[in-house]
Amino acid sequence: MKMDQSSGNIVTQFFAWFAAIAAACGFTTQDMVYMLFGLIGVIISFASYVSGRLDARKARKENEKRTKIVSDYLDDARAKPAHETPAAAKVISDALSKAEV
Repeated sequence: MKMDQSSGNIVTQFFAWFAAIAAACGFTTQDMVYMLFGLIGVIISFASYVSGRLDARKARKENEKRTKIVSDYLDDARAKPAHETPAAAKVISDALSKAEV
């Protein structure tokens, strides 16, 4: 009786190579799987951290722009004569003037 000489499919080949590499490194296949999934977890955590920092930086820049726009508007409103200033801007300008003292 002769053994089947087919090389198997790609999944079989992958696991054969994976087991061979694990054995060459001195680990069991189970240890290699744990390390692989641990590495995947570290990569996902790092990507999440970087993404969060980028989002926080973008939000901070947007808030700075918004603050500058409001500040410029109130400075312009403060510089106008009293009868041309909108009522809400006048109240805020007065409050800012008192706060700067």
